Amino acid sequence: VSCTVHPITKSTLRFHIDIHPVFQWSGRHHGGAEGFWLWVEDNENNRTYHNEYILFSRRNHPEPTTLEVVVPVFDPMPQQYFIRVVSDSWVGCESLIPVSFRHVLMDGLSSPAFFTNLFDLTPLPVQALADPRFEQLYSKRFDVFNPIQTQLFHILYHSDTPVLLGAPTGSGKTAVAELALLRMKKQNPNAKCVY
Repeated sequence: VSCTVHPITKSTLRFHIDIHPVFQWSGRHHGGAEGFWLWVEDNENNRTYHNEYILFSRRNHPEPTTLEVVVPVFDPMPQQYFIRVVSDSWVGCESLIPVSFRHVLMDGLSSPAFFTNLFDLTPLPVQALADPRFEQLYSKRFDVFNPIQTQLFHILYHSDTPVLLGAPTGSGKTAVAELALLRMKKQNPNAKCVY
């Protein structure tokens, strides 16, 4: 089990957890699948912040399983959390892995806000969409994208990178989400999305 920690906000961390099965598969003993429980624990406060059932199958063995887990963090920040992995079938088959927070960027977490600065960019015109059908959706509402939309335009309209946007009411978050939807429609015109 390995884990990397990334701060999301002052009070949340993202754990990227890789779980590698380090046992030889035996159809006689394991059958078609082998289950394990995973917990993210805070031993200082006697709390469990996440639990998940993981299933390894004979078909996918020995491929690792990757999890993305978001966990809360409180002041004062603990020194570490623990990841516990326990077999659902085998007695004594258990791992306890400490996840230290010493390497986490503490300056960003202890400041009042943890965010990406808004760059001083020239607002992009609606014509940056380079598709008359998409431009028509916005041309009657505005001529240029606002600063938040401009900063996120390239990553949303020209890549498949995930984005987490937190912004105040009225800042154009709906148009930002629509940029990602327009990319989806540009890549696959028959695709559908629930928004």
